[in-house]
Amino acid sequence: MPPIPASRRLLLLSWLLLPALSGCASQSELTAIRLDTGHPKYRTTGCQESIAGSRFHMDAKNVSLVASPALIFASGGLLLPVVAANAALDYADRVDASNMATRCGARGETQAEIVEHVSTGAVIGVASNIVPLPKPK
Repeated sequence: MPPIPASRRLLLLSWLLLPALSGCASQSELTAIRLDTGHPKYRTTGCQESIAGSRFHMDAKNVSLVASPALIFASGGLLLPVVAANAALDYADRVDASNMATRCGARGETQAEIVEHVSTGAVIGVASNIVPLPKPK
């Protein structure tokens, strides 16, 4: 069997690690699931609109899970623009999730907590894509 080229190994590793590290649900979706449906604010228009808007983040996350490894592969390994785009999507998702929680009677994340979670995710994204693969013998 011929050795697998490094670019294909990178693509394979990205496809395997990225979903495992990032999960499948958006932060907005997780927040909507965790809301107290008995809270009086849950029935307000603002809360219900926030919940309905969480679908965008779920779709964006699913597209990102597929597109990110493909973009890294197609670009020849340009990782930072893809990580930056994913961090921006994560930031928007977390801000909207925090606003949803507040509108629905729960505690939203502070700006510092949001930045910390986005930064951690970006570092993991970079680290998971620069792990050297073993050379075939």
